[in-house]
Amino acid sequence: MMTNGIRRKGQRTERKCGVRMGREAVRIAGRVSVLLTSVLAAACDAADREMPAAALLALAEPQESSGSGDTTLVDMEAFGNAFEISRSLLLQETDQAVTVLPMVSPGVPGEFLLAEPREGQVNVYDTAGRLRRVVGRRGGGPGEFHSPVSARRTVNGGIVVVDPMLSRLTFFPEEGSGEPEVVASPLPLVLGAQDLGGGRYLLSGQVMSEQPPRLLHIWDRETDEVERSFLPIGVPRESRPYAASYTSVDAVLEGDTIWSVWALSDTLYKLERDGGVIERFPLSLPRPMGRLPGAEAGVITDPRALQAAAERLTQVNGVFILGDGALAVQAMQARGFEAVWDLLILDRRGTMRWRAARMPRLFAVVGDSFYFDDPASLLPNHWVVARWRGEG
Repeated sequence: MMTNGIRRKGQRTERKCGVRMGREAVRIAGRVSVLLTSVLAAACDAADREMPAAALLALAEPQESSGSGDTTLVDMEAFGNAFEISRSLLLQETDQAVTVLPMVSPGVPGEFLLAEPREGQVNVYDTAGRLRRVVGRRGGGPGEFHSPVSARRTVNGGIVVVDPMLSRLTFFPEEGSGEPEVVASPLPLVLGAQDLGGGRYLLSGQVMSEQPPRLLHIWDRETDEVERSFLPIGVPRESRPYAASYTSVDAVLEGDTIWSVWALSDTLYKLERDGGVIERFPLSLPRPMGRLPGAEAGVITDPRALQAAAERLTQVNGVFILGDGALAVQAMQARGFEAVWDLLILDRRGTMRWRAARMPRLFAVVGDSFYFDDPASLLPNHWVVARWRGEG
């Protein structure tokens, strides 16, 4: 019988390059398997909406190493100088729930939601690592998933789960209070949903019909109308076809403010809840983002070219709010089929307070506690909780 440890060996360094679009299915050997799926005709027909030709998700598999010579994925000395580890955190595993490729978001106080695209379910944990609930299972029916990539609490205590492969959102009511409701995605490719209140949701996902394509959207669930699309891809026109294949965008709500980053923009965006831009803060990344290809590149579908392109670019993939109001921004750079994670901390005026390359992957920040992947373990259910030591 395959144990959880054997099953997941080599999966912990998932390369979150975002979701890319291409033309045909490919498999890439190595520690990360990049899977292209063809058109989801059934979902498209049901929703009567145009789907992209394909959706690509980064999913890790325990295959052979890429042979990359860069083995120093985490600078432990720099990490120790910047952070004080307060405790180790082991996420409980059972026959119903294992941690494979966690897409993490904080839930109610004292809770994490882990969408597991490889497992087809959502696992709910408390901050002590105890498994509290399993939401959904693999399948195509109500309350079932193909590859859930985002789970968030709604304002009424429920959970909304996004499954781009099924092109739908599933709304689970507060535990024990009813059946899940399945809603066809209002976007061709939906990657995240956050409850704004009043029946309106902030959706992430690209709309190619907008020029330049927009990445964030305000959606009214009752009318099924997208009221506004914003956060355009801000790159030169000649690079837009290539850049449009990187759809990864992260957003966090804070009162009336949306803080957001996009994979290929070295900018932190401060937005109003209706999408209006308040400020743009340039990010001084530990590794420069790199030069985007021009019109000759287009959308890359060749596996080797895709890997080579990912190794040349730094991608911004996460924003977190600290307890004192400061902001942490995470970026990554591919190393073969591994990934190196960088971290920045800025004050609310966008002034750099600290930055470092080769940090452990950051999953969440709650108050002044940083929840990192444990760099000493190969297993993705091993985390460490740390506090930033500050500038001094």
